[in-house]
Amino acid sequence: MKINAVIFDMDGLMFDTERLMKAGWEKASREMGFTLTEYHLSQMRGGTRERSSKLFEKWFDGAVDYDRGRAIRTQYQREYIEKHGVPLKKGLMELLTYLKDHRIPAAVATSTARSEASRYWDMAGVTPYITASVCGDEVTKGKPDPEIFLTAAEKLQTPPKQCLILEDSLNGIRAAKAAGAWSCMVPDLTPAVDEIRPFCDLICEDLSRVIPYLDSCGSSLQSP
Repeated sequence: MKINAVIFDMDGLMFDTERLMKAGWEKASREMGFTLTEYHLSQMRGGTRERSSKLFEKWFDGAVDYDRGRAIRTQYQREYIEKHGVPLKKGLMELLTYLKDHRIPAAVATSTARSEASRYWDMAGVTPYITASVCGDEVTKGKPDPEIFLTAAEKLQTPPKQCLILEDSLNGIRAAKAAGAWSCMVPDLTPAVDEIRPFCDLICEDLSRVIPYLDSCGSSLQSP
């Protein structure tokens, strides 16, 4: 099966922003006096604001104001990026250049709202490489529901089974698999543990390692 399009997650996949979010949440937990573990963070990664809010309600029985904590996290992230720029993940520009040179369309499907996501794309200089995009405020169901990836495939005018979806989170990789696409995990803060591996057709150390698979996908990949 030939791969005719590639769909990227954004945070933790294109940009090294999950680390900033983690640091921001740690700042919020210190200031607000609650404990947030790696388990909590891994369950939120890739999900929507609404889903994370519900998780907070479940975890803390309504005793922690999710919106206040998220505001502290967001402010931390924005201040860092304004000062240092958008941190790119290893291999991003190499892969984007490869796709452009080979006329393989690329889409971004991110849980981040468009106003913030598009600003990051412009700051990072990747906007010219993006053929289509879907953001978290443009879908009704967030990851792990496949809606955002199915919408991206539709915008690319490519059947999901001919799309390769690149993700770094459990919520994201589950959504990719549910969409019926090729699923490739590029681990960031969440490792490719046993819980995740059944949802992965591929696991790549960094984005540059995706290129050999695209070069030889006809013989290397089996139909999902």
